[in-house]
Amino acid sequence: MPGRQVRVSVVIPTYNERESLPLFVTALRNVLGSEADWELIVVDDDSPDETWKVAEELAAEDRRIRIFRRLDCRGLSSAVVAGLSVAGGERVVVMDADLQHDITQVPELVAALDDAPLAVGTRYAAGGGVGHWGRGRVVLSRAATVACNLVLGLSVSDSMSGFFAVRRAEFNRISSRLNPRGYKILMELMAVMRPARVEEVPYVFAPRQCGESKLSARVAWEFGFALIELLTRSVVSPRFLKFALVGLSGVGVYALAQWMLLKGFGGIETSTLTAGAVGVSALSNYVWNNAWTFRDRRHVSLPAIVRGVLLFGLVAGTGAIISRAVAAYFLGPADAIGFAILAPTAGFAIATLWNYFLNHDLTWRGHALPA
Repeated sequence: MPGRQVRVSVVIPTYNERESLPLFVTALRNVLGSEADWELIVVDDDSPDETWKVAEELAAEDRRIRIFRRLDCRGLSSAVVAGLSVAGGERVVVMDADLQHDITQVPELVAALDDAPLAVGTRYAAGGGVGHWGRGRVVLSRAATVACNLVLGLSVSDSMSGFFAVRRAEFNRISSRLNPRGYKILMELMAVMRPARVEEVPYVFAPRQCGESKLSARVAWEFGFALIELLTRSVVSPRFLKFALVGLSGVGVYALAQWMLLKGFGGIETSTLTAGAVGVSALSNYVWNNAWTFRDRRHVSLPAIVRGVLLFGLVAGTGAIISRAVAAYFLGPADAIGFAILAPTAGFAIATLWNYFLNHDLTWRGHALPA
């Protein structure tokens, strides 16, 4: 249920921000004033540094502050959506708690919603800036922005921004169609909303004052997968892409394992060595899928891992039979080089689909775990 009716809600997702949160609240009060027509919604993913406890203490002193501690899930995008869903304001601003987004521009973002359903704080318009970023980070950020705009068919100078404002009525209209994942909720929001107009408010990205950056290789991977999902209109899911990439890596593991077994145990029958290489490859695939593809459903306890390995091996075994059967079918009509390439490719593709859906519904079935 939404909170009390106010004009402006500010939503900040937090994770290990106990040092910056009090500074953020002080700065926000200075900008928005002492009037009671705004609220701050802190959505904390059960931070190990107990950011949620700091937020509770601040909320006890100021009724405009609301804290939501999430114990069952994590993720920046889903945290933002959770905050937007309970916001009481007619207009909602989303930003980080680390003071890198310019709080003084919050009123400008709110005012920009007079002319558009969505307003974006941008580092790349005139008057904006990236602060002390290195050239490599700037290049990556701009490339991601270009890719996002091409996929979405929009012209927004900073579509990777985590600093934006939206009319709550507009969010309510499209909220059921959102698929929040990864770190770039603005991209998902624009893809679903398809706003006719987006207002831009320039700001300079400030250096982090405390805490650690959440930017990592995992964030970059998730962004790439999210773009592909949006480009294919969700026909190709990030989870399936991960599964397929793990499967491709398994081909390399199989070849390496077979070569090593032949070098070390050349006297053993070839079929036995091949079976051993298949087993090594399957085990490698299980480990990577458990740690990456199905991370939110990963097997943790020893019994679950043993059960998972057995089920994965069984599914992989039937998949291998299907792959060989498909390859043999395509090789049957002709011996042309085209068929020699098509046959194993078709076999791998069909076996991957078979393995994915069976493992999705059988091996890694169950409730999601914290990320």
